Amino acid sequence: MTKEEEKLIGENLGDGEIVELYWQRSERAIEETSKKYGRYLHTIAHNILHDRLDCEECVNDTYLGVWNRIPPARPNVFRVFLSKIARNISIDRFRKNHAARRVPSEMTVALEELDECVSDPETPETEYAIRAMIRVLNEFLRSLDPKNEFIFICRYYYADSADRIAQLLDVSRSTVYRALEEMRRGLKEALEKEGWKYE
Repeated sequence: MTKEEEKLIGENLGDGEIVELYWQRSERAIEETSKKYGRYLHTIAHNILHDRLDCEECVNDTYLGVWNRIPPARPNVFRVFLSKIARNISIDRFRKNHAARRVPSEMTVALEELDECVSDPETPETEYAIRAMIRVLNEFLRSLDPKNEFIFICRYYYADSADRIAQLLDVSRSTVYRALEEMRRGLKEALEKEGWKYE
């Protein structure tokens, strides 16, 4: 253990300090990440998988993923960096589980809700099509007020249930459902204006 590490023991480290530990290849980086963000990462995994053991494995895989990416990466917003890795790992696990016909999670329900807006393009131009769709989606998100943007991201990025979102915003579940329905309709219209038609 270096003198710098000894000095930091017992303190709550900032994100920059944790990232610096990764750059120093100190195993303490994972310990500090777990201490600060373990519950947050577990929540992301749980919203997608709803299985304790799978969640634990995905969170551990997230720590390994961060270790392998820093360096060379130096994330600007460490929390977002972590959430992207955790979400991608959890979705990969979800797909594997879903193929094995396991019980569907909140992610299944959230994706089924978006089915009416987006179909899966099966053409050689898929990569181009996906980039175009991402552009439309980003423009749509920027057009939302902060509350609706929060609802949309909680539901379709983090796979939070409507009940959980209602609790976070201190509103009724029906308010969340109405907002989601209006946003799906708005997204569908935005996609159709760009030539996307649901088959």
